[in-house]
Amino acid sequence: MALSLLTTKVAIAQQLIPPHKQAFLDSTHQVLLNEVGARYRRETEFSDSITATVSTYYLATGKLASRQAFANLRKGVPDGISEQWYPNGQLRMHADYRQGRRTGELRTYYSTGQLKRREVYNLKDDFTSTGECFAENGQLVPFYKFEQMPVYPEGDGSARVIVRAVQRGIKYPRLAAKDHCAGQVIVAFNVNALGDVADIRLVQSLCPLADEAVLESIRRLKRFKPGLQDGNPVAIAFTIPVTF
Repeated sequence: MALSLLTTKVAIAQQLIPPHKQAFLDSTHQVLLNEVGARYRRETEFSDSITATVSTYYLATGKLASRQAFANLRKGVPDGISEQWYPNGQLRMHADYRQGRRTGELRTYYSTGQLKRREVYNLKDDFTSTGECFAENGQLVPFYKFEQMPVYPEGDGSARVIVRAVQRGIKYPRLAAKDHCAGQVIVAFNVNALGDVADIRLVQSLCPLADEAVLESIRRLKRFKPGLQDGNPVAIAFTIPVTF
């Protein structure tokens, strides 16, 4: 009886693990319908229903471009070693995360292998306690932030401004009254390296019409000033709540 119960539990647990996922991405890491025009191939392997490792490969060569483990992929919470590589195979970045926060040493490199940046993070408050930046010839240069968030072209460009812009695009409370639903819709999306909104996805649903109203409003957002990572434009993830 005990063995049978254990076998049943294992079978149920296995059923909860999502299948392996594959996607093709363009040069801005926007998901494409197929490999036509793609630069990268992304592979997602789940350990359970929320824990996963995401590996991205250069489509032309099959070489690894990045690898990141997530404690919660749906919420975008990195956990563990995060690494990126140049097309020539040279390590581009090495960082360590614990439940979404950087910890320990962050290092980035030029494609030649020359160290570009070295920072040490405090796990308690994600604070950079020490940091140095280098030119390609190895000379020290003035320190600059590793990450700069995308800026929305209204107000101060902050996350609060983005939420207000989304709310303005929704017809409510008429919508909420019509559909008899009240609460929050939580949506995640990326602002790609060009500043465009991409990869919009529901994190928490409320009701079909409220969900679609929020998604449509996000699709109509203006182009952002792109975010930067180590001085280069990159895709940056956002998660925002909209209350009805």
